[in-house]
Amino acid sequence: TRLIHFIKRMDNGNDLKSRVILSINKEFENIDSLKNVELFRQNLVDKKENLEKKLDHANSSISLELQDLLNSGDELDRKVGAISDQNQSILDKARECMEGCENFEHENKQILNDISIVRGVTQYTLWLRLIEQISLDISVSLETQDKDQIVNAYNRISEVCTALNGSKCKNLISYVESTKKHWYEIITEKYINNLQKSLEVFNCPFIDTLDNKATTTLDLMKIGRDEVESLQNAVQILLSIENPPVDSEQKLHHLWLPIKVLMKPLRKRFKFHFLGTKTTNNPMKPEWFLTQLSGWALAHRQFLTDYLQPAYDLVGMSHLATLDFAKGLVLMAIEKLEVDIPIVLEDDVLFAHTIDEIIGFSCDLSKTMQYYSSEPSILQPLTESNVFIRWLNMERKFAFEKVDNLFMEPGPSVWESEVGGSFTPRAAEIFLALLLSVTERYKLLSSSIHRIQFLRLQVELIEDFRVRLVQIVRAEKDSPLSSNLCPIMNTLDHLNLVLANWADTPFFLKLAIDMHNNKNNLSISELNSTTRSLEEQDETAENTTEPIDENDVDRTVFQSSIDELIYLKKQLIKEVVESIYYTVTARSVKYRSETKWFVEDQPGDSVSPAACEMLQTLAFGLDSARKRINPESFQDVWRNLAVKIHDFILDEIVVNNKFCLAGGKQLEFDVRRGFFPIFGEFTSKPQSYFTQLLDVLTLLTSPPGTVKLSLALLKDTCEEGAANILADLSIKHLNKERAIRVLKARIDVPQI
Repeated sequence: TRLIHFIKRMDNGNDLKSRVILSINKEFENIDSLKNVELFRQNLVDKKENLEKKLDHANSSISLELQDLLNSGDELDRKVGAISDQNQSILDKARECMEGCENFEHENKQILNDISIVRGVTQYTLWLRLIEQISLDISVSLETQDKDQIVNAYNRISEVCTALNGSKCKNLISYVESTKKHWYEIITEKYINNLQKSLEVFNCPFIDTLDNKATTTLDLMKIGRDEVESLQNAVQILLSIENPPVDSEQKLHHLWLPIKVLMKPLRKRFKFHFLGTKTTNNPMKPEWFLTQLSGWALAHRQFLTDYLQPAYDLVGMSHLATLDFAKGLVLMAIEKLEVDIPIVLEDDVLFAHTIDEIIGFSCDLSKTMQYYSSEPSILQPLTESNVFIRWLNMERKFAFEKVDNLFMEPGPSVWESEVGGSFTPRAAEIFLALLLSVTERYKLLSSSIHRIQFLRLQVELIEDFRVRLVQIVRAEKDSPLSSNLCPIMNTLDHLNLVLANWADTPFFLKLAIDMHNNKNNLSISELNSTTRSLEEQDETAENTTEPIDENDVDRTVFQSSIDELIYLKKQLIKEVVESIYYTVTARSVKYRSETKWFVEDQPGDSVSPAACEMLQTLAFGLDSARKRINPESFQDVWRNLAVKIHDFILDEIVVNNKFCLAGGKQLEFDVRRGFFPIFGEFTSKPQSYFTQLLDVLTLLTSPPGTVKLSLALLKDTCEEGAANILADLSIKHLNKERAIRVLKARIDVPQI
């Protein structure tokens, strides 16, 4: 390393020496310049002195800054020392204080224990006195019948129970809870009796519907404000002191005390008639007990709204009294159905009848009592695993039987519209009514798994219906305009429209999200072999937090079915277009091959006679299609046909013939006065569907000089130059190759 530094220093020295030599040689280039030696020396001396002064000044500045830094360091060191001494002093004092406390505790241990015991006894006594005082307040409030004081005092006991939850005084906690239970029983017993007496004044509950009518018209006029206030006070107190269950399942089936009291006679009557040995307990007649429950709902609705709901509002209940009452009716119905359904399960007719009655009752209850789907559902017994599978299979069986019967109807009546002027066949209406009835039967189910299974059944029905239509279409292809092919197209169009509208409703949008979150649901066959219940699947699905793919959400529940129906509709449109097209081209033989387009003596002022039959066939075909096909699908028919006619004129007439100027003008006249008016019935701009043909007619009717010059220029130019030449001729839709081919069809152009 030293050797390297030495070499570098030598190199630097040599370099400096060379620079000095070069500087001196530059200053003294010749002998005459030596006279300036003294001046050169003096300059060097002055530079040396200047550098030495600067160096001395820099050294003095650095010394001052360094001294300041050293002084600051000494000051910080003194402060750190002072803080350390202070810290040690504080630690010593704290240690002495702790030792003193420990000594005091050791010396006075017995006294401190005695103080602690006395303090605990004092606190214990205070809790007991508090409970005694609250009990006294409740007793006095019950004597004075002050409902606010009763509720407040009872709530204070509840607060004491809550405050003692973490206490180790088990006996105290037990005593407080026993006191709370004691007063709860006394208060509830007293006000249940008061409520029952008040209900008797109103002749309630209305076990027979006539009771309600009699009370409404006569007895209520005699009932004063005191009776109403007594009823509402009892309801308010019972609601205020009751603690609902914490468990979600128990909370779902919980009935508040006032409703239990109100429904007790109804429940007794229900059990006597429908769960006992009476002839009214008939599993084959579910309408008997459901009609009774519906009657009770209607009979009590006004009473609950007018007299119980104000008490609910004063307490701050978040739901309606009618909802609680309806829940009680549903729970009675569930109890009855759990007994009856196993009896009728194997009989298709009885089981179907029971399901119809249950669904009807559920719909009525939601309309008359605003019963929510989140509450216990009367459909619950139908969602048990084996019962639900039986229900789903039966729905599938009946639905497919209805589709079979639809297609087995004799004659064409099924493909005719029931409404004059409508294009929708009866088959479409019947099938959509079937799908709608399935939706109405399962939309009240609370489980997304169950709804998805029914949705799959609907998708299966749509696919089966489509396959049957395909089979019919195969036999109707020979004469699309006179067979059932057009009504089938109208059926597909109507199905697409209705299914798309259904899919955008909130019910099916929610179902689409549920399907995305339940991609791994079991199929029907797996449901038959699995031991896990559908309810467990639903609970698992609801806890799923898988992010939603936007592409999946964009697809509706019927999207795959709609895509298949649209594809079939396009095929049928193609069949209709091909049928009209081939009929037209069959009438165009003379026009294509026998018309002499190269002869100068063309009529020019009328449509070619050879084209009349072809044009008549085209007009007749479109008119027939318009009368049998709905406007939306007919738009696709005439547009597709216009494209084919356009290509036909280009490929079969222009390309295969030679034209003179008069022949070109005749073809232009035939197109503008023959074809355009036919398609002009359906659009204000038929020429927009014949863009290339119009450019061809422009070339065929251009003056010979222009044609010859254009052809010569097109042959000798590139594609870009050809586009400019054609643009000058107002040609926008032909490329160079096709334009040259059309120009060569002119007989007045030399063939090179």
